[in-house]
Amino acid sequence: MRIHDRYILGGFWRNLLLGVFAFTVIYVTVDLSEETDNFYDNKATAREIVSYYIYQLPWILLLTMPISVLLSTVFTLGRLSRENELTALVVAGIPLTRIALPILLSAFFISLASLAFSELIVPFANRRAEKIMTLDIEGRRKQDSFKYLKNLHYQGEGNRTWYAERYDIKLSVLMNVALHEHKDSKLVRRIDAKKAFWDGSQWVFMDGAIRDFNEVGETVTTFDRIEMPHLPEKPEDIAKEEIDPEEMSFFELRDHIDKIRRGGGSIDKYLVDMYFKFSFPFTSLIFAIIGTALSSAKRKPSMATGFGLTLLISFMYYGILRVGQSLGHSGVFHPILGAWIGNLIFIAVGAVLLYRANK
Repeated sequence: MRIHDRYILGGFWRNLLLGVFAFTVIYVTVDLSEETDNFYDNKATAREIVSYYIYQLPWILLLTMPISVLLSTVFTLGRLSRENELTALVVAGIPLTRIALPILLSAFFISLASLAFSELIVPFANRRAEKIMTLDIEGRRKQDSFKYLKNLHYQGEGNRTWYAERYDIKLSVLMNVALHEHKDSKLVRRIDAKKAFWDGSQWVFMDGAIRDFNEVGETVTTFDRIEMPHLPEKPEDIAKEEIDPEEMSFFELRDHIDKIRRGGGSIDKYLVDMYFKFSFPFTSLIFAIIGTALSSAKRKPSMATGFGLTLLISFMYYGILRVGQSLGHSGVFHPILGAWIGNLIFIAVGAVLLYRANK
């Protein structure tokens, strides 16, 4: 490693740590100000609040890391540019891309680390933070809520979807239950019952009707009691809470998507979230490329200008990111495009800027 590589690398990592600390403090401060009334109303203790933000920290770091990389790149190379050190290196025959290579390699490493971090640590930490907020602080789930689930919606196996007004977890009893069976996204059978219970080995439906749908209409069969030994779902399966995609690992989300696909449900939203788990960590590398190009401009950026550029680019990126996700969730964009459109646009912009700066 050359002397100027170590010099640039040292400055980049110092600025990066400073940026991570600063943006983390800003994020927590803003979030804390928004949650103050909630904490006060629920009489949250200092220990609960601190625990909540400790478990939120991995998600905050993942979210703010690209901005920190961009800020560090702009500050490190901007300082070299202001002090004419960058000009001296270029005049010595070193291309801009070679000068910035330590930063670009660091950003690539950070992207890979963020990918592993988002898969191994963030889902677990997000679940813990959510539990602290809902159980310890807000107390949404009192003792009774561990016994009942209301307005149940469960995606079962074999293209079946369960609906129930209430589910008694301890007794394994569904009240006002409807079971929909699909074939090629078409409803072919619907079973309605006032009650369904687990008798130890199978589901038993009480006081209801079976509607079989075909091309000419429907056939209705009423029943007082009917046993359903063919249903693979067990009480513990139905009692599971639906987890937010941000609280799932890639493999958990993939299995969830497969389950919804088998049930005939829409999977676009979850596919976008799954692809997003791969696209977002590489934002750090893209931001390093953009930061390199901007820092080498003939007009030497001040620290204030560099900070302003960082915020502007970050707001633009996250805005495009959210629009892409929304369009992907709604099916307007293909899920892969919805998850990657922000990266595709900014990598194209970064490549063009870097090419022009390197000429």
